[in-house]
Amino acid sequence: MEATIGGSDLELWAKETPMNDRPLYAPKMIKAELLYNPFSDIIPRIIVQESEEVKDSSKTKTAAVKNFNLLSFGKKAEEDEGESAILNKKFNGKIKSAHDHLTDSKLSS
Repeated sequence: MEATIGGSDLELWAKETPMNDRPLYAPKMIKAELLYNPFSDIIPRIIVQESEEVKDSSKTKTAAVKNFNLLSFGKKAEEDEGESAILNKKFNGKIKSAHDHLTDSKLSS
């Protein structure tokens, strides 16, 4: 099989191949040149750059508020949230394990 690309002939089947039929030195295509454009009616898209005002408005977000009233276990979840906030302040930047914040005597020893 021969393919003519830009004046150079590629013989794809004449390459040296081992038993698994893959070429040892695969042919490489370095560059390609389009001589005829069959899609002349297609116009490339022009990407409009967003103004800084639009970018700034997307960055401003309100802080999320957790509404525990709608949940059936809202009071328990609210208590757990308070405990986790205390633990986050206590172990800020440290690795947390069950031994650190459980009150069980078997784990905390």
